[in-house]
Amino acid sequence: MTSRTGPRVPAGLPAGIVLLAVPFLRPNLLGEQLAVVGAGLVGVAALLALVRRGDPAVQADLVPTRRAWTLVTFLGLAYVWLLLRAAGEGSGPNLQSVLQDVVLTVGSVAGVATVCRERRSARWVATGFVVIIGVMCASWIVTALLWGVLGVGGGQIGQVPVGGSAQPLYLPFTVTYSEQTVFGVAFPRFTGLGRESGWMAMYCAVAYFVARQVGLRRAGFGLVLLLGLIGCISTSGFGVFVVVWAYDQFIRPRAAGIGLKGYLRQLFGVVALGLAAWVAVTAPVLGLAAKRTQNVMSLDERNRATEAGWNALFTDPWGGATSVSQGGVNLISDIGVNGLPFVVLVLAALLVPVALGGGRGRSTAVTLVVLLTLLLAQPAGASAWAFAVCVVAFTLDDAAPDDESPAPEPTARVVTA
Repeated sequence: MTSRTGPRVPAGLPAGIVLLAVPFLRPNLLGEQLAVVGAGLVGVAALLALVRRGDPAVQADLVPTRRAWTLVTFLGLAYVWLLLRAAGEGSGPNLQSVLQDVVLTVGSVAGVATVCRERRSARWVATGFVVIIGVMCASWIVTALLWGVLGVGGGQIGQVPVGGSAQPLYLPFTVTYSEQTVFGVAFPRFTGLGRESGWMAMYCAVAYFVARQVGLRRAGFGLVLLLGLIGCISTSGFGVFVVVWAYDQFIRPRAAGIGLKGYLRQLFGVVALGLAAWVAVTAPVLGLAAKRTQNVMSLDERNRATEAGWNALFTDPWGGATSVSQGGVNLISDIGVNGLPFVVLVLAALLVPVALGGGRGRSTAVTLVVLLTLLLAQPAGASAWAFAVCVVAFTLDDAAPDDESPAPEPTARVVTA
């Protein structure tokens, strides 16, 4: 007699619940209002994943997650520092807020790491995320074309609460909070999944590299992601992508080691990296120099916040209140808000797992996109999904040591009785 056995929880259920939670996690579309919903869904997914591990077939499909849990550990220590600061200040409301962040941020990232311990779930979460970003980018392209036909603002079908305020929703389902004129033509500034355009630009860049981890390497799909990134009209997002792309193409160590060809590739990569940095500064519309003429107020505010962080490094590295606008907007400015220990631990959460992997695999590119975004343009605090995508990327690399090919799908097991 032959029978097929399987776990009590369907294989795709934990991964599907994680993907369902993504819009509700900070810093995403509905995260400011409904972060508890997102964390709750991830918690349910993690519990279901643990139940699945009672099945021998699932046990055989588990992958090492040392790097993922290293990230979770350092991130947890960063929030322990914030708890100690809040307790030392004797601020009840601040202590309660930090405790909530521990659950909503560290808990959510730990839940994703638990789900992605299973090779198949990690691939499904990664593939689902990439598809979500790709579909949103395709929607923005359609909206931009509709604006060309119907006029600026044409095709609005409703509003979506983004970051505490209502933002317009355009056909097919494009979220944007403003318009940007480029060479005399108005385009919707793409917000997509993120709380604002800088986050969505980061997700487009992350999806570009994760797509290659899971085998979605079609040029047309990559082009859609790049057009979506450009549609965000984010100076930091564009600059970070071109620099990390140059690193990934030419400098990143390959699994097979390095010979003369590898040395020449990396030597050329140094030149390519310099060229990428030059493009990030001088590119029209998206370059840093262009931002000085298009949105100088935003740039000045970020510069003042960053300068305040540098000053705090030498005057008050333990953090505290700041009167600077956009204080804590990036990791450097966060020195003056949450303190140097918080910043160092967040950096360790991202860089130590990369070092453990020897810099190989496309998880390095994914992590560099997140790291540079946090370092230059976005807050690290309460940004669960930004760290979670790194957890997913680390797990995919650990599941497939040969970083140039995706991990194979597990085969079904048949038990004979």
